[in-house]
Amino acid sequence: MSAGDWISLFMVLIASASATITYVVYRTAIDPEIIVYADVDRLRPSIVNLIIKNIGKGPALDIKFLTNRPLPSKAFGIEVPKEMPGPMIDGPIIVGVPYLAPGQELIITWGQYGGLKKYLGGAPIEVTSTYSRSKRLRPASASISSLSKLDITQFEGTNASDHNWGPKVVKAIETTNKQLMSIEKTVAESGKIEGS
Repeated sequence: MSAGDWISLFMVLIASASATITYVVYRTAIDPEIIVYADVDRLRPSIVNLIIKNIGKGPALDIKFLTNRPLPSKAFGIEVPKEMPGPMIDGPIIVGVPYLAPGQELIITWGQYGGLKKYLGGAPIEVTSTYSRSKRLRPASASISSLSKLDITQFEGTNASDHNWGPKVVKAIETTNKQLMSIEKTVAESGKIEGS
C-alpha cells in the first residue's frame, strides 16, 4: 500500500468515527430514558416513594415494566413488621404508562423502611422498562429499554426527619397568635376590674 492509500484509509476511519459520534449525540438529544427508583418523601417523614421518571429529552410512549420478582405494595412499618406486605397488583408499574413527557414523573407512595425491608430482604429488584419514542422520529416497531434496580438497604441509617417547615411555621404562628389573644383578653379583663 502506498502512502496515499494509508491516508485514504485513515480519512475513512475518521469519517466513520465522526458519523458515529454525531449519531450518538443526535440520539441523546431526542431519545427518552425511563428510570424507576425509590426516594424518601421530603414532606412525609419516613415514607419511601417509588418514582417513574423520564430523564431523557424526548417523550416516551407505551411504557411497559417487567420485574425479576413482584414488587411490594403499601409496605408500611418503620420497624420490620411481623406480617409480609402484599404484592403490587395495580398502578402504573402493573398496567403500564401510555405517555411520559420529558422530565415528567409519576410518584407512588410505596411504604416505609421496615415494611419494604421485610419484603425485599437484602436483594434488589430489577425493573426493565420498555418503551418507544415518537413515531415521527422512529419506526413504531422499534423499542428502547432501560434497567433500574430498587434496593431499600440504601436508606438504612439515613435521616428521615421532617423537613416540612412551611406548615410547622404556620402552626407555630397560629399558636403564638392564640396565646397573645389570651394575654390581651386577660389584660383587658383585669383593666375592667380595676376601673370598677
